[in-house]
Amino acid sequence: MKDLIITSKRLKKRNIYSFRLLYHSIPDKYFSIITFKTPWYEMFTQIGYVIIISITLYLLVAMVRAVALLMKRLIKRAA
Repeated sequence: MKDLIITSKRLKKRNIYSFRLLYHSIPDKYFSIITFKTPWYEMFTQIGYVIIISITLYLLVAMVRAVALLMKRLIKRAA
């Protein structure tokens, strides 16, 4: 069986993606707090939802990247 090696550069890149997605999902929570006039402590008590949203966004980005990679390989193979 072939060993899978993940380089530190790739791990750093994936961590940066996940932190960016978490960073971009927090303003959504601020927006909903302001829009629905809920207490600000919900920002901390509902952090689980923010993490789930960021994981979902990460998975969506990973799927798009995987499809793009497959398309790139198919085009390269056809040429």
